[in-house]
Amino acid sequence: MKKFILECLDCHHQIPDFREWFAAKQACPECGSGIADVIYHKSVDVLEYLIAKNPSTLHDLWFYFDFLPVLDRKNIISHGEGSVSIDRWPFMEEFARERHNIHCKIYAHRHDDNFSTGTFKDLAGSVVASVLNENDEENYVVASTGNIAVAYSRYLTAAGISVYAFIPHNSSRMQEAEIGCFGQRVFRVAGDYAKAKAFAAEFAKKNGLLLAAGNFDPMRIEAKKTMVYEWMRLIDDYPTVYVQALSGGTGPLGIAKAYREFEGTGILKPMPRFLMVQSDKCAPMAHAWAKAKTGGFPEGWEKDYPIYENPETMIPTLSTGNPKTYPVLSPIVRASGGEIIEYDETKTIDVAKLVAYETAVRMGPAAALPVGGVFKSFKEGIIRDGDVVLINVGEGIRRAPAFAEKLIYTTENVESLDECRMYERRKYRDSLWKPFNDD
Repeated sequence: MKKFILECLDCHHQIPDFREWFAAKQACPECGSGIADVIYHKSVDVLEYLIAKNPSTLHDLWFYFDFLPVLDRKNIISHGEGSVSIDRWPFMEEFARERHNIHCKIYAHRHDDNFSTGTFKDLAGSVVASVLNENDEENYVVASTGNIAVAYSRYLTAAGISVYAFIPHNSSRMQEAEIGCFGQRVFRVAGDYAKAKAFAAEFAKKNGLLLAAGNFDPMRIEAKKTMVYEWMRLIDDYPTVYVQALSGGTGPLGIAKAYREFEGTGILKPMPRFLMVQSDKCAPMAHAWAKAKTGGFPEGWEKDYPIYENPETMIPTLSTGNPKTYPVLSPIVRASGGEIIEYDETKTIDVAKLVAYETAVRMGPAAALPVGGVFKSFKEGIIRDGDVVLINVGEGIRRAPAFAEKLIYTTENVESLDECRMYERRKYRDSLWKPFNDD
């Protein structure tokens, strides 16, 4: 019996392996659906054993090899991704308690610490590269706002696979440089992410190449589901609220997949409420959600969402103006009792300064956004007394050098040594907290 099969989530047709999935253009050969689960033949008891083993020890993603879609370990492409801590953040707990009378626990899942590119995308990079390597693929086409193309380029280079990355006009030069430094091809498209995706799809079709399947890609979802395994293995508290920045939404889709694996076993507690946070400069899902909520979630609400062309945002990695995952993702959020909200992206600078001061964690804007969303949620009653909140810190500061420059606030320009004086670091604390106390 093979280690796994793929099963179409729409018609339940079974595809024996990824080679056939790729041959069918990453769609069900029976009904054409592009959404499939990877089903493993290994007993869930094995997974329960892995989750309980060495709870204080950090392991990389491939600690869960038995529940990842690679048959032979020799095909694994890994750079230590996933071996990251889950930190407790008492400074936010104290604020919630003193400012809003909310007694809760706050954890940060530190994907900014991923060794390879310093983002949440490294998990997907490793799994995708390993599966493509095992199936003898030589080329891969991807459209990306930035981070996923960097991760794919890093990992696929190690597998000897050529990448064709289509990025929108507003992607950062840093990300362009990182993709290109591996010798991978970058196409900067004169248009937004939607146009980059259209170009990528046509290029792949024209040249008969494999196209990255986007947020519903079962390889990416398998990578992201391991977050749930790590929560269970590394912390005693089980999250009641899961928070992340939202662009496409593979993260919550991965969490939902983990729950399908554990269904009926009694191992998992109820799914956490999803708190998805979008930048106010590109928030089609948050706007669609607000409209549906105001209308009492009428029939067909999940198919009603706006499309924003060429969104102008300082967080290009979150600039998905055409949220094609919304019809699938939004019902999952609603079933969890969660929310999709927007947050003022200009405030991410204040958030990143505060977090760096209080924890020494340096985060990029896409990671600061959900932290800001948590502060907003204290005020709006979305986070409640007794909650255990887990924030996906999905991007380190090295991903966004231009953003890092905006965090400068302690520098004094001097012309002589006499102007250089001693200082007290703690004097900055009140000023860093002021935007949140005033809000």
